[in-house]
Amino acid sequence: WVYDMTWLNLVELSKLPQFTEILNQISRNEKAWRAWYESNAPEEAVVPDGYSNSLDTTRKLLLIRSWCSDRVLPQARKYVAQSLGEQYAEGVILDLKVLWEESAPRTPMICLLSMGSDPTNHIESLAKKMNVDCRTVSMGQGQEVHARRLLQQFMNQGGWVLLQNCHLGLNYLDELLLTVLETESVHDQFRVW
Repeated sequence: WVYDMTWLNLVELSKLPQFTEILNQISRNEKAWRAWYESNAPEEAVVPDGYSNSLDTTRKLLLIRSWCSDRVLPQARKYVAQSLGEQYAEGVILDLKVLWEESAPRTPMICLLSMGSDPTNHIESLAKKMNVDCRTVSMGQGQEVHARRLLQQFMNQGGWVLLQNCHLGLNYLDELLLTVLETESVHDQFRVW
């Protein structure tokens, strides 16, 4: 029931002073370790063989990482909260209005996304509230033409260009930056997202 990679992780973990007996303990108390491993949130459950009482947050993170890599993030948050403070472990919701207020027409705003996050609706909603024209271009094969047209139009008239999937148009991004930086006159309401 223990995957090969998990076992190799545990072998490495057993080289640390706090975990020298872990392989023997797993063999002797297999039922308890399996129940812990198969629980919905092992990082919240009592760890067998007294580890719950003897491990600090760092070593518990190592144990969780060795057993169940899919549960590392919750334990890592605990580690960050305990080490640096709760405020560093909490997710931050980006205030796009504040971002816009601090931005400038010649500075593209870049959103690095993680799985399940997409600021498009929020950006479009903010544009609507501010009565600014916002157009989206999903970059990819041949979309540079549309991006160039919108860029020129909105640099002159004001408006926001929202470029999505920029990883599919990396060659164009150098051109975009040069255009934004070197164009003599740029409308105050112009932004590139």
